[in-house]
Amino acid sequence: MKVVNPHFLNEFLGPITGLADDNESIKHYKDVELRTEEQYKAVIRETLVEHFHSLEEVVKKKSKLALSYYLTKPAVDFEGVFYSLLPPFDAPSDPRDFFVWLWEELFIGESYELGDVDSYKVVADMYEPLRSTRKQ
Repeated sequence: MKVVNPHFLNEFLGPITGLADDNESIKHYKDVELRTEEQYKAVIRETLVEHFHSLEEVVKKKSKLALSYYLTKPAVDFEGVFYSLLPPFDAPSDPRDFFVWLWEELFIGESYELGDVDSYKVVADMYEPLRSTRKQ
């Protein structure tokens, strides 16, 4: 059985995590119009793509799998994931869209759909992302 960990979804939003408490970031994003898919994708390209590509390979692989799994089998509260990380701007009206757009910007031309989604077991180990970044 293959394992997927929902805590790897948090890895994607690292650069904006906690910025809801940062006055400068709030002011910056208050001036950024975020209403359309293209506007959100522009923010994703500017703030999240480079961050993701700089992660350790094992973290990228597990994060990609988690995102693929949850977009294929929507068993996660995307609104909860988004807002739990305290970003400096609001999610789109359907927060799942943000994660679909994130996938589209990071994995251009790849489908997120897993054909064998039922062969995965969810193990929600919140410390695994931290352990995965340690040098071996």
